[in-house]
Amino acid sequence: MRQLPALILLFSSFLLGACEQTPHPLRVGTNVWPGYEPLYLAREQGYLSEDAVRLIELPSATDVMSAMSLGHIEAAALTLDEVLTLMADGEDLVVLLIFDISDGADVIMARPEIRTLQDLKGRKIAVEITALGALILQAALDHAGLDVDDVQIVPAPLNTHTQQWRDSHIDAAVTFEPYATELAQAGAVRLFDSSAIKGQIVDVLAVQRSALEPFDHQLKTLVEAYFKARQQIIDQPQQSYQIMNQRLGLAADDIPHMFDGLELPDRKHNLSMLRESPSQIERNAHQLIDIMLRYQLLDQHLFVNEISYPYFVEQQP
Repeated sequence: MRQLPALILLFSSFLLGACEQTPHPLRVGTNVWPGYEPLYLAREQGYLSEDAVRLIELPSATDVMSAMSLGHIEAAALTLDEVLTLMADGEDLVVLLIFDISDGADVIMARPEIRTLQDLKGRKIAVEITALGALILQAALDHAGLDVDDVQIVPAPLNTHTQQWRDSHIDAAVTFEPYATELAQAGAVRLFDSSAIKGQIVDVLAVQRSALEPFDHQLKTLVEAYFKARQQIIDQPQQSYQIMNQRLGLAADDIPHMFDGLELPDRKHNLSMLRESPSQIERNAHQLIDIMLRYQLLDQHLFVNEISYPYFVEQQP
């Protein structure tokens, strides 16, 4: 009997330790982007319980990256180049889901007299200096047989391109919606888009490697809820679009076009991009790293041969 209090104390300590090790809900940071909206559709439809996964809505991708760096979130919806930027800052991340692939969503808009990519030679091109902007510009130059020194790059935020166009400060711009439509309304024409390099520009779910084991159940829940919501978009598009537009805030005429220029890969397509060694995502990452180094968006090479993590997409219910 004298040992009973000690046993009770030991058992209580074990329970307390177990409680302390129980993870809080998986925190996933996102900004507003059509490719991420199936996550919010999943939440609204009850596929994604906030007891398991908490979606953290932030104003911009920069804020999402900051939250990841500060340890406020374990997972994030980001473009692959943004993932690489975080990895260059010391974050150990893996990619376990591809949300969308740009298939025409990223464009170069140009003055009507610029009829071919070769006509860009000597012209002023507005580019937001990000890896995404650099990738589109470099792809267009490669198609034209031009070098970056053959054009005049005008570093400029996306929301300034239309005014610079109207002021005749630029001849072309690397952009995406809604700015592409603004430029079209100002008289610009589409000269080049990401359909020419389909598969290279992707939005992904990036997760801290250290979170994979403690949040195993939550990550499985998240991936399955995503694919369930994606299927609902196919089966019930009008209802799904209305729900997702609560965050996007598109005009009524634009709602049916929210995924124009984007492909939402299914489970099979996800696996084809995440499996193998090197995987498609790893090959894309290597290409991005080369471009980011060329445009001084990275100051060192990165090791990304273990960035793909197909496990959770493979784990079908």
